[in-house]
Amino acid sequence: MNDETPTVLCIDDEDMIRQSIGDYLEDSGYRVLQANNGRTGLEVFRADPPDIILVDLRMPEMDGLEVLSHVTKEAPEVPILVVSGTGVLEDSIEALRRGAWDYVTKPIEDMAVLAHSMDKALERARLRRENRLYHEHLEREVQRRTAQLKTEMLERIRAEKELAQQRQEILETQKEFIFLLGGVVETRSKETANHVRRMAEFTYLLAKGCGLDDEEARMVRMIAPMHDVGKIGIPDSILLKPGRLTPEEYEVIKTHTNIGYTILSVSPKRIMRAAAIMAYQHHERWNGSGYPQGLVGEGIHLYGRIGAMADVFDALLSKRVYKEPWSMSRITDYFAEHKGSMFDPQLVEVFMSLRDDLLAVREAYPDDSDEAVFLKPSASNNSNS
Repeated sequence: MNDETPTVLCIDDEDMIRQSIGDYLEDSGYRVLQANNGRTGLEVFRADPPDIILVDLRMPEMDGLEVLSHVTKEAPEVPILVVSGTGVLEDSIEALRRGAWDYVTKPIEDMAVLAHSMDKALERARLRRENRLYHEHLEREVQRRTAQLKTEMLERIRAEKELAQQRQEILETQKEFIFLLGGVVETRSKETANHVRRMAEFTYLLAKGCGLDDEEARMVRMIAPMHDVGKIGIPDSILLKPGRLTPEEYEVIKTHTNIGYTILSVSPKRIMRAAAIMAYQHHERWNGSGYPQGLVGEGIHLYGRIGAMADVFDALLSKRVYKEPWSMSRITDYFAEHKGSMFDPQLVEVFMSLRDDLLAVREAYPDDSDEAVFLKPSASNNSNS
């Protein structure tokens, strides 16, 4: 292949047609390779890989359908266009089923039609190739960050095991490390240090309110600090951008859920798999308007629904450069308004019953900017909240 001059391989047993197409494409700036049957065409394809292939269907030795099958298996990114005079609908369908990118019928009265189909196919191939390269780059970056994170985790665990004398001490050390990991991620994204601690306690209360036993609720509390761990894979230029994000930048931000899932799901341990679920689904919404999967209703895991409500609750209570903290009364109205649309209706009911307990957590782990707006509403206002 040549980046400057695209190479086209024309496979057709009719010399006049093949030569006519070749002359036109050479005049149009293509480097043209030719073959007069399918078997020779495959040999040329393997010896000098082209950027695009034109193939007839009815040929001796090996027909175009067989060529299609070989090419799409060996090089699925190379566009292959059928140029045939059979005019049989079944042939067209079978060619497309085997991987043809387009179908042009002979005789070709206007070569510009063929050139247009080739241009579209090459552009589509370019976009596919760029998309693949982007995803490969992203995967390498995730693997690199994951390896770095695993190395840091192992170093921390080894260092702390030297001091640990009892199983309980090890468990407490792991718990503190999870909070530290969550805190590092939130600090990098300019969240407050206490956000991860509040998330842990909010999710514990909501989990208990949903009827989970204490062991599972404690596990939910353990995994909550890791809900945004995927942000380590987001470039600083986007994560720390002070202004409004472009649509493209917002799409990159949204990948933190996928990155978090990739990082956490490598472990077979129950707690890490649970953490992967919350990291992946805490931006899903009850009505399917969330991301990354657009899950609906109970298709969202309970851990994801709990994480979503806790995260939104803390964000609304917090002061940001772009907003003042909301009052508890306003937040209560917000959740009531979005009950059954953004949030699990049952979980909203649990939230309403736990307002005082949730607000007490906020007061126990305040931000430096917290003010009196976080005081509990008076009893006289509770019925209207």
